[in-house]
Amino acid sequence: MLKIKREDYYFDVFPRVVVSARETVITIRPLDLHTAFDETKTYTVRVIPMTSDVYTKTKPAVFSASCKLLNGALTFSHAFCGEQEHSVRIFCEGSDVPVLKTVVYSVPEDLYELTPLLGDFHVHTCFSDGVESPEFVAAMYRQAGYDFIPITDHGRMDSSLRAIKRFAHIPMDFKLYPGEEVHPPMDHVHIVHFGGNTSVNEQCLTGITKNPWEDPGKPEWVAAREAEAKAFTDLPEGVDPYVHACCLHVIDEIHKAGGMAIFCHPFWLADVHNVTDSFTRLYLENGYADAFELIGGQTNHENMLQVALYQELRAQGAQIPVVGNSDSHGTVDRVYFDQMKTIVFARANEKDAIIDAVKAQKSVAMEEYDGQEPRYYGSFRLVRYAQFLYETYFPLKAELCFEEGRLMRRIAVGDKEAEESLARLYGQTTAFARHFFGKE
Repeated sequence: MLKIKREDYYFDVFPRVVVSARETVITIRPLDLHTAFDETKTYTVRVIPMTSDVYTKTKPAVFSASCKLLNGALTFSHAFCGEQEHSVRIFCEGSDVPVLKTVVYSVPEDLYELTPLLGDFHVHTCFSDGVESPEFVAAMYRQAGYDFIPITDHGRMDSSLRAIKRFAHIPMDFKLYPGEEVHPPMDHVHIVHFGGNTSVNEQCLTGITKNPWEDPGKPEWVAAREAEAKAFTDLPEGVDPYVHACCLHVIDEIHKAGGMAIFCHPFWLADVHNVTDSFTRLYLENGYADAFELIGGQTNHENMLQVALYQELRAQGAQIPVVGNSDSHGTVDRVYFDQMKTIVFARANEKDAIIDAVKAQKSVAMEEYDGQEPRYYGSFRLVRYAQFLYETYFPLKAELCFEEGRLMRRIAVGDKEAEESLARLYGQTTAFARHFFGKE
């Protein structure tokens, strides 16, 4: 579970995200007797924008005012400037030691209207080369605080549909979407298909197996790609015309199905790198896929190569939407699960809204290894905002998600009472989000 800050156990500060330059009332409510405010004392707030040239020992705070104390809660009103984090410090009269030091973030309207969602677009189960059932995996992701996932087993979509069907009759804030990892025959490039309503694997493979990479493919499909490949006479050295034809066709079919195509783990080591450098450059420079799996469930060695290439191509002007995916093959005591993830800033937790947001580069790829600080990748404004949310919003929401995920695991093995309990929790994380962002 994400770590909740000490002050967030002791105080409820809301809203924590506000519209820039809009006068907003901030409420601070103690959550324990030992942090209760003294009705006989006067309290003062000091607000310091994190990007201001202010040193508290030599210059005054940007904003300072007395707080109002009503029904045990302090309130103050302020128009927070710019798009940034603000240090908020509460002092009791006669003391220079803050009673509370917390943060509030101000954003323009365009960002305030979007919902931050925690997701993972690349997830496996025992229906391919993973360990656990689709239902169990879905439950564990919710337990870890995620807002959405697709199951993306190798060569098949049916396992993602199985997970969706298992929980379809129970109202949940957590969303499961269709998905698959597409394996074109005789093609070493893997493409993750998120959200489409039909399987692309079923179009090109002869059957559903746990080892689709061994499938020779449907003869007519292979013949069609071989014919298309003959038209590619000027490809860069190292780009196989047949592989290129396969990938372009897969991406086109994903789009026809209403899904998003993610070019994944080009620096994954399968004896040698499974994708040539020239192929990777071609696809990132031309934007053939909808998004790039910048951070994947591989070693730091491979991820750093992807990051270095991404930074180089961005410097050359390429526009590359990115995601972070765990490529998890199990959730209990398994590497990669919950270490790589994506924060998407979308209109809503809906498939099309998520796809639109990723394509518009309103997503941040993350990696978080045990004992290390998280790393974030994306635009500067979104990385700065994502850091704030991952330290404040997502840990508090994950605390609510934990019980939902635990109940989902019980439902997966037929517990009817757990279904009723989970249904009663419907809406709690949505209500918390409205509270945190001041949209109640």
